[in-house]
Amino acid sequence: MFLLKKIIFKFMELGLGLRTCFNLETKNPIFINFKLTPNEIEKVKKALPSNFRLMPIRFMADDEAPEYWISYNFYELRYPKPELAAIKKSRLEINTFVQDANGRKGIFVFCDSPFVSKETQRTPIGVVCDFAEWLVTKIYACGQLLPLQFQLSDKLKLSLLAKGHRFELETEAPYLTETNGIKFSSDYCLYNDISFFNKGKTFDFVNVNSSFYNAEFVSVPTEKLETICEGPFFKRRPDSIHIHRGEISYLVNSMNPWVRLETTHV
Repeated sequence: MFLLKKIIFKFMELGLGLRTCFNLETKNPIFINFKLTPNEIEKVKKALPSNFRLMPIRFMADDEAPEYWISYNFYELRYPKPELAAIKKSRLEINTFVQDANGRKGIFVFCDSPFVSKETQRTPIGVVCDFAEWLVTKIYACGQLLPLQFQLSDKLKLSLLAKGHRFELETEAPYLTETNGIKFSSDYCLYNDISFFNKGKTFDFVNVNSSFYNAEFVSVPTEKLETICEGPFFKRRPDSIHIHRGEISYLVNSMNPWVRLETTHV
């Protein structure tokens, strides 16, 4: 019985999300950001549950004023176990920034995300990891396992083809070994404490270490990008792209049910 429990527990670890509390290790996170126009703002508001309010924020520390954003956050997953080091997976969350009916500020994960890449090499452990990730999407009642391309070397190459999404971006990036020292804004750090999933029915508490607050980014010029990114709310090139070379770790307390707080009168 002990051995069976240990095997089940090890399998659950592969999904990085089947435990109540788990470490999420991300590598080379990339934020592709769209500053919403008035027309896009109205579309996003209509797509949110009625108990959530779309909020403007300063995304990066050098942003001049708060704006309404949608952010495509790509990153490479790092499995915490040495025996899984050869498994290469990438993940994409499509986020906007909200306040719920209880006044809590957080990141709203939507548009059927998070998306997780399928294994390209059909190894036994890769198949098991795919199944574990698929099982997580079923437990969360959101997300998909699908072909997702993520490459960051001397060029930046991203690709997502899914229902309602056509996102293909490629640009030479010899400057990506450098950094211009841009950091997350205090707004972004505040909103990152909570991630709302499954149309706001559940949420994760997200705790971060100093790597999150100290992460420095390089900005990729978007003015000359020929790529058009298509999503549910827009069809155009992004307004900003920020890349962090390195790792950012999160401690996630997952799958908390959303409950409306009742006002108590004394």
